[in-house]
Amino acid sequence: MIFKKRFSKGVTLIEVVLAALIAAMTTTAIYSVVLSGFVSESKADKREAAALVLKTAQEVLKSYVAVEPSNNLYILPGTPPGNWSAEEKIIWALEGDTSKFGLRHDISSLLSGTPLQPDGTSCKWLLSCYLVYQVKNIDCGLGVGDKVACKKVKFILTYAN
Repeated sequence: MIFKKRFSKGVTLIEVVLAALIAAMTTTAIYSVVLSGFVSESKADKREAAALVLKTAQEVLKSYVAVEPSNNLYILPGTPPGNWSAEEKIIWALEGDTSKFGLRHDISSLLSGTPLQPDGTSCKWLLSCYLVYQVKNIDCGLGVGDKVACKKVKFILTYAN
């Protein structure tokens, strides 16, 4: 008895469905990787902008360490001594208190025009984006008065992803 092999012309339906399924899964995986790369890049840009804004704020605040609020050399006409123009309140940039969190200084205006500011909104304390720092007076042997106390500064930056 001789067996003849049957050669079929074409492919079966199941082969077509499996090929389409494999192609769809591969395409989805590739698009997922590309899309997550774009999202990660956007978040990284915001993190970089946030780090730059914080570093700038820290450097500016360092310049006020040597400012004695009562010294006339540091007084600009029409402003109190040691006032940081980015802050809403007109007070010494390192003014603090002895409360648990210290005195809050809102410098959210530094976020204007950066990628951290959502379109059509302003950055301010407890809104979608804000930058504040808290100054706490600490007794380091000289007392806790505002001009003689050591200062502990904590920055808080919040922005929308």
